[in-house]
Amino acid sequence: MSEHLFQGKAVSSDRLLYTPSEFAKSSLIYLQEIGSLQAKSTHTSKRQNLESFLFFYVKSGSGVLDYNGKEHPVRQGDCVFINCKNPYSHRTSEDLWALDWIHFYGESILPIYLKYVERGGQPVFHPENLKEAMGIFTGLHNVAYSSDYIRDIRINECLAGLLTFLMSFSWQPEKAKPSGKAGKHAFALKDYLDTHYQEKVSLDELSEIFLINKYTLSRDFKEQFGTSIINYLLIVRITHAKQLLRFSDETVEEIGARCGISPLYYFSRMFKQIEGISPLEYRQRWK
Repeated sequence: MSEHLFQGKAVSSDRLLYTPSEFAKSSLIYLQEIGSLQAKSTHTSKRQNLESFLFFYVKSGSGVLDYNGKEHPVRQGDCVFINCKNPYSHRTSEDLWALDWIHFYGESILPIYLKYVERGGQPVFHPENLKEAMGIFTGLHNVAYSSDYIRDIRINECLAGLLTFLMSFSWQPEKAKPSGKAGKHAFALKDYLDTHYQEKVSLDELSEIFLINKYTLSRDFKEQFGTSIINYLLIVRITHAKQLLRFSDETVEEIGARCGISPLYYFSRMFKQIEGISPLEYRQRWK
């Protein structure tokens, strides 16, 4: 671990280069670098092929992020989240920016980042205010500089909080409001699935019910809720099945049929796919 205060012609920065333990690198989300920067003149930073993910927010000023061949304006109050394996560069505008940044990594981050993108997460987003992001940065900064004997575990906890913060800006169904015909159809379809999960459901039948091409219906649903119609229906059915497995005396086969998943072997396979154990094992553990 090392500190570095840099005063150059282009920037003034205060950074901590962190060296995690082997345990942290193999098992945790770990910190690589954390710091603050104040631009002193216009400049561009360009990188690619780094085993790292970058998060930063703009405290003041503005600039441009070039990521995957697309330019994104970045202004005061904006946050940035990118995979540094991909080519990227960022540059300040004449309105010289000040940034706080975090470079971090871990084997579990890429799947999370891909889910962030799949659910609509953008390289640049603008929260209502930076209070939460600044709190995460400050907490992580303090832990990284500490001599806590479980420092890497605490860093993992801070970075998990950062990921939770980031994912909240990729997909928020509880806050989403139907917009236009596509949004209204998606919410109407969700209500239908919540109510008719016990019945046989197919995309062709749903297309006839909602008078929309099944491909358009599928696309609109996934854009709104971040998952496919079929996967959402399966989750609804498994959730009801878990309730019955715990709080009823019906057989596993009866429960599967009641929840729209039969025959028994198929119900058991789908249940294990979602829960990691069979319906009978689930009942034995939770009954």
